[in-house]
Amino acid sequence: MFEIPQLLIPGVKLQKLTKHVSNKGRQYEYSQYFIYIPKDFESYVKDRKWLVTIIIDGKEFPIGIKTPSRHNNYFIIILPSDLDYYWEKKLYQKVDVLLQRP
Repeated sequence: MFEIPQLLIPGVKLQKLTKHVSNKGRQYEYSQYFIYIPKDFESYVKDRKWLVTIIIDGKEFPIGIKTPSRHNNYFIIILPSDLDYYWEKKLYQKVDVLLQRP
C-alpha cells in the first residue's frame, strides 16, 4: 500500500471546548483547542503518528508529533493549550494543517 509522507489540509476551523469540573466543592474550568479532520482525509491520517504544523496567516506553528483521536464520528487533533494566545485570536476561523510523517 502506498504511504503518503506529507499531507496539507486547507481550511479547517480552529475550535475550542470548555469543560467545567467540580473538585472538593470548587469549580474549575479548562479549555482544549482542537481541529476536526475532514471526512475526505480520514482514511489517510487515522492510526498513524504525524508531525503536525498549523499555518495561520503564513506563520507556521510546529505542534509536535500527534495521533488523531476519535471524537464521536470524526477524528480530531488536540492542540497544546500553552499556545492559547494564538488560538484565541483565530478561534472558529479557518487555518491550514500540514501533516508530515516523522
